[in-house]
Amino acid sequence: MKKVSEYLNKTILYCLVFLSFIPNESLKEKLSYTLKLPPINKEANTTLFKQNFMPPWFYEGFNGELILNRFSYLQIYTSRGEPKRTIGGYGPGPGEFYSIGAIQKANDSYFILDPLQAALSVFDKEFAFKKRFHLLYEGVSNVIQGISIDGEYIATAQYHRQIYKNSLKARAINIYDLNGKWQKALFEVNKVQKKLKNYPENILRGHILLDNQDIYFCFTPINCIWKLSIEGEVINEKWFGQKWWKYVKYDDNEKKKFIIQKPAWMYDIQAEETGYRIMAIFKYKDYVGLQISKDANNLLDYCYILLDKNFSWESEPIFLKDYFPAGYGENCLYLAKMIEFRTPYEESRAEIIKCTIEK
Repeated sequence: MKKVSEYLNKTILYCLVFLSFIPNESLKEKLSYTLKLPPINKEANTTLFKQNFMPPWFYEGFNGELILNRFSYLQIYTSRGEPKRTIGGYGPGPGEFYSIGAIQKANDSYFILDPLQAALSVFDKEFAFKKRFHLLYEGVSNVIQGISIDGEYIATAQYHRQIYKNSLKARAINIYDLNGKWQKALFEVNKVQKKLKNYPENILRGHILLDNQDIYFCFTPINCIWKLSIEGEVINEKWFGQKWWKYVKYDDNEKKKFIIQKPAWMYDIQAEETGYRIMAIFKYKDYVGLQISKDANNLLDYCYILLDKNFSWESEPIFLKDYFPAGYGENCLYLAKMIEFRTPYEESRAEIIKCTIEK
């Protein structure tokens, strides 16, 4: 992997550069912050990410706060970027986390996912802890890759999709009510397996977006997005980027040679680095957005695309320069550039830009 210092020594630029999008459209900067970032929790990083450097990731609060994920706790900033308070900490207790995978807003509450425990901790609008429950069902892996909450439902994409009791079908999506009670499983993987280039299970990591009664779902290395009803009916599918998408190269025979000397999972990671990968799915105004990594060795080599919700249109890729993705707010994107960085376990500084796509 290229050294992080190569990214940090670049000249600081105050404009965003894009290569292509809809004519007369661009990313427009709305706000810029220079923030002090507290250190991440070492135990949580070792357990979940195992990275020497992870870019900051932000969520928006109900009152315009910036919420920074530090893997086992949250740093809350005011809407002006001033440090306000911290929430959580490493551990098993109420309001604590072994890791933080995502934050969702719903029903005047924050739902904070601890993916390794398949646990959701619920906080009120003022960040007071309310309760915690687990998203479990017999036969399902307890590691959740993606989560989305809207209306009366919680939708999850599991990291592994195991066979349910009394069923011969593996399904990729689980639906729960807002109290964590399991409702149903959707999306039979076997029905689409032939379209997935026969990738092994551990590469097919799901990303999910719940929008009212519609579910948008995709797999990390596949340039396809499915639209489903809340009942599980596949309404539509869209194969995007067919002219520019680069597939992950996976060869079972090569893996067998590789694992004689090294662990099998190392080959899987190396294979993922050979192609494009969907890293996130999000809602942007009336569009569905996808964040796509183009080079696993370079955090700055990525793009966004937008699709309309009926899949009748897709944008050209939006390429940026010198900034990396740092989260999504309501109708906006967050981008980041490190100004000072030594190790993830020390305080650092970053420039954070809040921007929108404007015609």
